[in-house]
Amino acid sequence: MANYKVSLEIEVEANSPLEAALKVNQMLDDHKFDPEAFCWQFYVQAEDSTEIYSVDLEEETEEDAVLPVSDYKQFIN
Repeated sequence: MANYKVSLEIEVEANSPLEAALKVNQMLDDHKFDPEAFCWQFYVQAEDSTEIYSVDLEEETEEDAVLPVSDYKQFIN
């Protein structure tokens, strides 16, 4: 079994950075992942690799869901 680094990006409406983080934390704690309400974007990299993949869980097949990323840029600098 390999180790992977997983980053996710999600947009939420909030009045402050703290409120935004608390909302996402609560969703994770409550397992409330309504695909109609939120669009999650995952970036995955194996510990022993330089390749980064974009993963879309709404796709039906792994071939469509997992795509290599040629120019990954962190969403927060």
